[in-house]
Amino acid sequence: MSRSLRAVLFAGGASQRMGSDKALLRHSNGDPWLVASVKLLRSVGLEVWVLSGHASHRDCLAGQSGVTVQAEPWAPAGPLQAFSCVLSEREDEAWLTLPVDMPGLRRSTLQSLLRHWRQAESQALVAEGDDRLQPLFGVYPCGAHNRCALDQELAQGRGRWFGWLERIPYSTFLCPERDLINVNRPDDLAALMR
Repeated sequence: MSRSLRAVLFAGGASQRMGSDKALLRHSNGDPWLVASVKLLRSVGLEVWVLSGHASHRDCLAGQSGVTVQAEPWAPAGPLQAFSCVLSEREDEAWLTLPVDMPGLRRSTLQSLLRHWRQAESQALVAEGDDRLQPLFGVYPCGAHNRCALDQELAQGRGRWFGWLERIPYSTFLCPERDLINVNRPDDLAALMR
């Protein structure tokens, strides 16, 4: 059975460390990071769900085909809590996850990760670079086991993505480090621009 695959883009954070909304920063292609990320995901044929409660994000993506902006039903509480809005118990579905603040990701890396995951669709596939995981860039199968593990992690009050990973089967996919640069602070952005 081949699982249907959609993408979820995490864009609902408060961007406190950056001091301004990261999703609206300008990508090297001229688009806001939010739009650039959506275009990248759509370029590989994925329907995209943007998890964000920011009205400006809904406005920015208005009229984009294949894109749903879903507000989280609570104040931003982290990506795992946000992901709980879409992860189902269906065994025939999966989600590619991506944070909006990874502007260096290239289409070729995304395509390689997807090809690799299709070889073992029942297991999560997590991006890795320089011996560290980048768990917000990965593919996560739906299903009763993964959903239950997510609920348990949240119920224990931790809500840590790594805590969830300890509960589910996954493998890793080595990516070029430049694709995985995660921009959280102004100095991260300055380093990216060099």
